Amino acid sequence: MTISDYVKSLSLGDGETHRSDCPSCRGSNTFTVVNRSGSMIYNCYKLGCRSRGAVHVNLTAAEIQAKLTAEAYVKPEPECMIIPEYVVEPVGREYTLLNSFLDKWDLQSERVLYDVSEKRAVFPIKHKGSIIDAVGRALHNAIPKWYRYTGKASVYKRIVGKPNGTAVIVEDVISAITVAKLLPQVTGLAIMGTSLGHEHMEHIGEFSNVIIALDPDAMTKTLQYRREVEAWTGIRTQAFRLDDDIKYRLQSDVKRLREMLL
Repeated sequence: MTISDYVKSLSLGDGETHRSDCPSCRGSNTFTVVNRSGSMIYNCYKLGCRSRGAVHVNLTAAEIQAKLTAEAYVKPEPECMIIPEYVVEPVGREYTLLNSFLDKWDLQSERVLYDVSEKRAVFPIKHKGSIIDAVGRALHNAIPKWYRYTGKASVYKRIVGKPNGTAVIVEDVISAITVAKLLPQVTGLAIMGTSLGHEHMEHIGEFSNVIIALDPDAMTKTLQYRREVEAWTGIRTQAFRLDDDIKYRLQSDVKRLREMLL
């Protein structure tokens, strides 16, 4: 039986998923299939196995009706964030700790607020022009290092210029800003969390090309994310091995990343 026949034989309904041993390499529980609107996207997570692709199947009348019903549902817009009184607009170079941080990471041109209570640099996250969330970065040894103020935003995006359809997924806000500045028209996208979920895929699905560029010590997660994004969305996704965190702007990393985008 071919992989195509095997995938079809699963008879998955729209939105359903399946996980099993790979019919090609026999990897244990490494083979995933998801039905995305009639496209059965399959992928083997085992290193060295090249079993991945998509098989088209017809939706049933009930599945089409359910899809139309779901599409008719309008997802409510997230509420605006009420900025706490202790999160302020810094004036000039009034706050030494904050300005040292902004100078270090070349962030003086970014809009960054300051949490005077917990001494955090605060990066607002907007949706349709309104602030819905913010991410605070501790400027001393506070825990947690990164703090989300409302939890309504699942990603942080930064771009310089007109989007070209490519997203570089990174670990934190500073790295996302760095990507945007180094690669105009490319979106720096920070995943705020330790795993990918449907809320992240909604944002990633907006792009036509995705590069995963996590920190060097997270190469296993980089490969995992690549497989998950490709399996979930069907979007061309590449894993990029950094020599150092992208926010340190190592010239060899920047050069190779630019070459990948050619």
